[in-house]
Amino acid sequence: MDYLVIGSNGFAQMGDSAFYNKQKIEMRVLMDFFHANFPIPQKFKTLAYYSAKTFHHDFGDYQEIVLWYDREYFDTLEESEVEADQEMFDLFWSWFNVIESVDLETEELTDQIKAAYFKSVDVSKGEHLSVSIAS
Repeated sequence: MDYLVIGSNGFAQMGDSAFYNKQKIEMRVLMDFFHANFPIPQKFKTLAYYSAKTFHHDFGDYQEIVLWYDREYFDTLEESEVEADQEMFDLFWSWFNVIESVDLETEELTDQIKAAYFKSVDVSKGEHLSVSIAS
């Protein structure tokens, strides 16, 4: 299996003391969004799936939505001389191109992520106002 990066919204920002909580919520909302609006086509159900993947960076770990897919299988389709195999290959990449072009930073998605985050914290205690202090 290999993966293709789809992306993130950017609601969770490194350096924010609530980064990991915000990131978790952001990934959940985005996963729900993709499952509801861009479900894996039936033809690819056993060949691909969405997940949140952690990437390592000098400033800290972060996550993005990715599409895991059976690269070896799709490579064989690409190399095949059978027309149906080539059509399946083209169909997969056409579908992925649609997913990859989705704007994950729309106001609507950002508002959904914010709402989910505010439901997860005690606003009366000011938990949503926490900041990190540099040493």
